[in-house]
Amino acid sequence: MAQVFPPLEISQHWQSVNDSLLRIVELIPEERLNWTPQADLWNSRGVLIHISDARDGWLANTVVDGDPYPNIWTTARSRDDLRRELMRSFARLQRFLSNQAQLDASYRDDWNGETVTLSGHWIAFHLLVHDIHHRAELLQRIALMGIEHDIDV
Repeated sequence: MAQVFPPLEISQHWQSVNDSLLRIVELIPEERLNWTPQADLWNSRGVLIHISDARDGWLANTVVDGDPYPNIWTTARSRDDLRRELMRSFARLQRFLSNQAQLDASYRDDWNGETVTLSGHWIAFHLLVHDIHHRAELLQRIALMGIEHDIDV
């Protein structure tokens, strides 16, 4: 039986992280979404897709929340598409964060070639750290592009 943890109190902060990501999508001009500071790094569009894709991947494949895994790598092309996917995947994430049974459950996953058991709480914090990491990466990119912004982190 999985250890029972108190409810997560991170949803409000996470909403502000997601709001920042949506603001970043607004700030990057459509013609600059393919820009990358170095050839072997993902472009900004790829980073934004990766954020939604990671949420979907963990929730569809590890948590098995009942929603299918939508492969958005070929469908999320425009800023509107990226915004839609961030909002959709965040709504999916919020359902997970509000489901105490899913948070308290244990999940088996392959991690670096080994099978590990992870709690829903671990998955939630992993995804939060992932979102914050990529938000910082994108903020650095818009700074390198010379784009002024009003995002307070």
